Amino acid sequence: MTTINQIKKAAAITAVILIATVFSCKKGGSSDNITTDGAVKSSIESGNGITYKLYIKPGQASYKGILVMGSGNEPSQPSEGALDGDGENALCQKAAENGYVAAIVKYRKGQPANTDDAWNSDANMLGQDYDNCIQALSVKYKVNKNRSVVGGYSYASMMLFTVNSTYSTLAYCKGILGACGASGQWDAQNFKIPIYAVNCAQADDQYGVNGKALYDLIPANSPVKANSEGFTDNGCSTHCGKNWTDEMYARLAKWLPIE
Repeated sequence: MTTINQIKKAAAITAVILIATVFSCKKGGSSDNITTDGAVKSSIESGNGITYKLYIKPGQASYKGILVMGSGNEPSQPSEGALDGDGENALCQKAAENGYVAAIVKYRKGQPANTDDAWNSDANMLGQDYDNCIQALSVKYKVNKNRSVVGGYSYASMMLFTVNSTYSTLAYCKGILGACGASGQWDAQNFKIPIYAVNCAQADDQYGVNGKALYDLIPANSPVKANSEGFTDNGCSTHCGKNWTDEMYARLAKWLPIE
């Protein structure tokens, strides 16, 4: 098993304070009641051993693909994935309005990610939970699982970057939407699928490589380079200072256009 670099360790430790403030999972729980917003239905469901918050426009003859998002968390004391984050819900709502099956995954509680092994173990488990969610949605809505994109904010983003470099669990996906996350050179050199890395300017820059700087670390001859992108947003300077719903949706639509 590979190890994460020192930059990633620093990102994990420092992100405790920042992520707890912005994307803490200690919010009120979501309701199990089915609700509707226009033509889109949202509901909390379970399948294939995983719980998720689903957004879908019922009655479509077919769907463009699958989007699964994940919440931020506290790396030194992670809880299970939250379902009520503004960014995840906004993006899933927009994706469902435009013909995708979208969900926020309640990934399992990890161990304190204070060592290389603990970090990798948590990432591996999170990747399995995303995979289980995708497979449940793939069967239920008859969408090939290869037409899927995963993403997340902060903690989920960083964990997905590790999955992308170290494991093959999600190698069938079209890409990773990674907002306000960080990673390192080894990961960038070993990414298996494309990434979209978006961060605020000056935010977390001393703790990890993110945004366009992370994209720039992907080697020019990497098969994922051409379909990846990095965006450092000069319009904000705090950790997860924006949701970037429109930007991430645009990248989703590019990775999963209508066939």
